[in-house]
Amino acid sequence: MIDGVNVTETRICRFQEDLEILEDPRIPPLKRISYGIVLPTICCFGIVGNILNLIVLTRRNMRGTAYIYMRGYSAAALLALLFCIPFDMRVLIHKGTGRWSSWIQAFYHTHLELFLGNGCLGVGVMMLLALTVERYVSVCRPGQHTRPLCGPPHLTVALIPLATFLVYLPNVFREEVATCLLALGGPVIYQKRENHSYLDSLFYQVYKVVLEIVFKVAPTILLAGFNLRIMVVYRRSCERRRRMTLSRTTSNDEDSRTFAEEKRLVLLLGSTSILFLVCVSPMVILNVTLRESNLSHYPYQVIFQNAYFFYQDAKYDYKQ
Repeated sequence: MIDGVNVTETRICRFQEDLEILEDPRIPPLKRISYGIVLPTICCFGIVGNILNLIVLTRRNMRGTAYIYMRGYSAAALLALLFCIPFDMRVLIHKGTGRWSSWIQAFYHTHLELFLGNGCLGVGVMMLLALTVERYVSVCRPGQHTRPLCGPPHLTVALIPLATFLVYLPNVFREEVATCLLALGGPVIYQKRENHSYLDSLFYQVYKVVLEIVFKVAPTILLAGFNLRIMVVYRRSCERRRRMTLSRTTSNDEDSRTFAEEKRLVLLLGSTSILFLVCVSPMVILNVTLRESNLSHYPYQVIFQNAYFFYQDAKYDYKQ
């Protein structure tokens, strides 16, 4: 019994450095750039931006339904970025399989690291969807719903994280903690490894596809549809407003401002929907095919890292 953990397996540890000779030689420099420069930069800007958003959104004059969902989204995005920090340090310092002397630290990186990070991303997607639904109702169905369509906003914001993390719970068992020795008679350390029997099970094969449909494919389609409808209704509203003001004296400045506002909204909703679609689609494929054996291929690493970084940017741009 070591540190309260029953050592059922005694083997000599294999470190990532031993496996790198089997990898494409371009992968280690790519990881150093991606996880040593790009991801920390995104995290720093994202953390500061979301803190500023929460400061603004918690003012007394921002009590509307939309602001409640914005606060929930900003909090979820902030937590996701904070959970990225130990993930980034693990990739840079402990590599893929890890080398921990503490079982608690190994347990976190094995079972909770991706579960917490992906769970927060899922919460953010659901908050965006709820926000877009309420915005669609206010623009396209004014006066038809006296109460928020998604229910009491505070209750909805509380239930979304609970339901999302419950759905993501099976991902906790993707990997398992393994014990090994640095050398014969040496100290015991802990590493993480894939739970192949679980990953290859029919339940998980179906689950991961359903998970991507629920939290990526379906929200992307719904967001694009709702935004398209909002653009159409808004343009019709602007057209009716122009016709109503034809008999009035309207300055060219007012016309230009109205046209600029309409054009800006159309470009914003259209570009963010397309960006969300383009960035989410590779993430769906990558999450379904994510295995350690695939991570040794350079093209897979390039697509995986770019898709993840652009996915973060797309969500932040959509919220703005």
